Amino acid sequence: MPTKNRPRRTNLFRILESLWHRSGRSRADLARELHLDRSTVGALVDQMIAAGILYQYGEENSGPKGGRPPILLGIEPNVAYSIGVELTYPTIRLVAVDMCGSYIGGEEIAVEHYGPTAIDTLAVETARLRASLDTRYREHGIGLVTLGVGVSGQVDETNRSIEISHALHVRDPLNIAEPLETVLQVPVSLLNDAQAAVLRESGLRGTGNLLLIIVEFRPGGSDEDIGIGAGLVMRNELCHGKAITHLLRPYFKMLPKDPERSIDELGRSLALVANITGIDEIVLGGDLDGILEPLSERIRRFSRIATDESGSGVRVSSISDGLQAVAFGAAYSSMRFLLADRSFPLFRAIEAG
Repeated sequence: MPTKNRPRRTNLFRILESLWHRSGRSRADLARELHLDRSTVGALVDQMIAAGILYQYGEENSGPKGGRPPILLGIEPNVAYSIGVELTYPTIRLVAVDMCGSYIGGEEIAVEHYGPTAIDTLAVETARLRASLDTRYREHGIGLVTLGVGVSGQVDETNRSIEISHALHVRDPLNIAEPLETVLQVPVSLLNDAQAAVLRESGLRGTGNLLLIIVEFRPGGSDEDIGIGAGLVMRNELCHGKAITHLLRPYFKMLPKDPERSIDELGRSLALVANITGIDEIVLGGDLDGILEPLSERIRRFSRIATDESGSGVRVSSISDGLQAVAFGAAYSSMRFLLADRSFPLFRAIEAG
């Protein structure tokens, strides 16, 4: 691309990303947020409307000072979509979401053993789902633009492979991206399940500081049969580093024998993490339904005691979308990564116009 067009493409990206995070704002809102001239925003928005990427609509009520209501903007849902995948056992979950984050399709695939054959099967089934969805995008949109995969276990995000996963019985590195990209011809991202889910939860809640914990109790009595995923977003960025799961595992293991003490210690540990990191909210998911209410109460109480008795403590909530949370998170994360890469194919439609 010529150098002179780079600032324009960057501003197109910034406008699109901003509306993807939060729809329903005016040109003036975008100009203030992005520190751009209103004329620049207006010209770029008009180009995206002409290309069928954005649409505009008016509020029913006038502004706070009366007068003409503002014209608000949104992304056309039928222009592109992403697919999110959760690699879990004994099924693989697929969820497709449009550019507005709404569910448009999905399925579950039974899997007996994880390995190259399972990933090849996933590629075939994903291509089949794509074919059924692309019919609605054939005339004006571009269809599938990216695929995200969330997996319980340690992943190599650079090589996009599973390093080890007790839940999936993967003991040797398993490449995920190559067979999927060969069949689908779209970029593929790979994240730990909790990391995929926390990115979407932070986006849904509009907070840049959030901790997410997913727990799964699998059949068996060993430490490996207690799956604990932790995802942390601070200042709107996904944190990579040492997991805190080793702090929590002993108390989850103790839960059946001494639930009161276990819940107390879990609440204390999570409150400590919240106070140290300064996060606003903790989201809990997985097999925690039976202890969600008492654990939430302990977290709020201990976080309040450690900071200010008059405060309300850290917010605690349950994960969105239940069993499909990881697949939704993977779809959201892959779109976020694609936007951040500034290689979004939607820009070709604008440039062609």
